[in-house]
Amino acid sequence: MNYVNPWLTLMSFVYFIAFGFISFTSSRRLVEVYIEKVESRFLKSLEPLVGSVIFCGIFGLSLIILFNILT
Repeated sequence: MNYVNPWLTLMSFVYFIAFGFISFTSSRRLVEVYIEKVESRFLKSLEPLVGSVIFCGIFGLSLIILFNILT
């Protein structure tokens, strides 16, 4: 039976936590810049959507990088 290296598993969880935090802080900063730059009230109301898309994009990109590192 094949067993997964426990260090690899541990470092993957550390990677998830680290990039989750990095994605959250960077999306928060980018949303603040977005709010400062946008003048329209309608576009400012899209703040939650913009923040979610930025977070999912950065975290998704980090998961693709992790997948390519592990394979």
